[in-house]
Amino acid sequence: MAEYINFTKTYLDSLSISDKPFEVADTKVPGLRLRLNANGTKTYFLYRKVLGRPQRITVGRYSDLTLEQARKEALRLNSVIALGGNPLTDRKEKRAELTFKQLYDHYYQEYALHQTKRPLDNKKTVDHHIMPVFGNMRLSEISPEKIQRFHTKLGVTKKSTANRVIHVVSAAFNFGIRQGYHKGLNPCVGIQKYKLVSRDRFLSRDELKEFFAAVSTERPLFRDYFLLALYTGARKSNVLSMRWTDIDFDNKRWRIPAFEAKNGDVNIVVLSNTALAILQERQTANQKLDTPFLYVFPGDNDAETHLKDPKRAFERIKNRMGISDIRIHDLRRTLASYMAINGASLPMIGQALNHKSQVSTAIYARLSQNPVLDAVNGAAHLMSK
Repeated sequence: MAEYINFTKTYLDSLSISDKPFEVADTKVPGLRLRLNANGTKTYFLYRKVLGRPQRITVGRYSDLTLEQARKEALRLNSVIALGGNPLTDRKEKRAELTFKQLYDHYYQEYALHQTKRPLDNKKTVDHHIMPVFGNMRLSEISPEKIQRFHTKLGVTKKSTANRVIHVVSAAFNFGIRQGYHKGLNPCVGIQKYKLVSRDRFLSRDELKEFFAAVSTERPLFRDYFLLALYTGARKSNVLSMRWTDIDFDNKRWRIPAFEAKNGDVNIVVLSNTALAILQERQTANQKLDTPFLYVFPGDNDAETHLKDPKRAFERIKNRMGISDIRIHDLRRTLASYMAINGASLPMIGQALNHKSQVSTAIYARLSQNPVLDAVNGAAHLMSK
């Protein structure tokens, strides 16, 4: 039978190993006991009747908890039992509950990969921003308050990314609820997304001259990447993953597969004479290699991977230009702006950039691409002056 005593740290520290395990019980918190095993380990546990049967419920190792923490947890368990609950059953259910990482794996494999646009890009965003914070949490531990704090913190510097992350996490929870992976509520419900102001930044004539001078000092890989980003108006990720097999030199076209396109459709990018010349020069150099690269902008020493992120190179270019408020995506806006300056219609600009909207889709479908090519060539000539 356990000896009853008012637990103090001094007393519990003084307990020494005996030939056989023994227990002491706290007089302050009903049911709280400490067991000293023959090997010297000390463990807090709660000894109480649960649904009429005596149970031993582990509270934690003596070395891991302070006395106050052990008492607080024992009081919590007593409350659960008093209300008719069973802490042992609750723990079993908790262990069986999915983590967010496990839920997202189900969502990605069973739904997102086949039913959503750009699933790989969204997964990369989730892996980078969400998994370090919520990946190992059980779903019931992810509260609206935690989601709100995360959204607010990320939104300080990346409002658009914060909104996108919440959208994807919410979709994963909704999927989990539909499929029975999650019995609780969606913690993203009610989170107010940031209102975003559309950027209209593009490079002026003087800035373009500085850009061309700054980019010319980069090694060919980065120089050509940024020039093609400008002359094609394509998105950063699409230029990075451009494959030689997707380039049609004869018809001056670049085909972006649907799984890589933001709008979820196969995109056809018309190639101006300037863009084509850059590609032809790179192709000639690539064909001379013993093992030609699969991608137009290959990764380091790997024929089957592409350049990952030109951020540092772009920072160098901005520093040479003496400009800090431009982004890589502004090169895309620059092409569109100079097409407009050169007289191209809005639908024509939309088709060149592969925009997709309910209003203009039907118009784009009726346009042939020859006028678009003329407009892109005109803009390229204007920018190069």
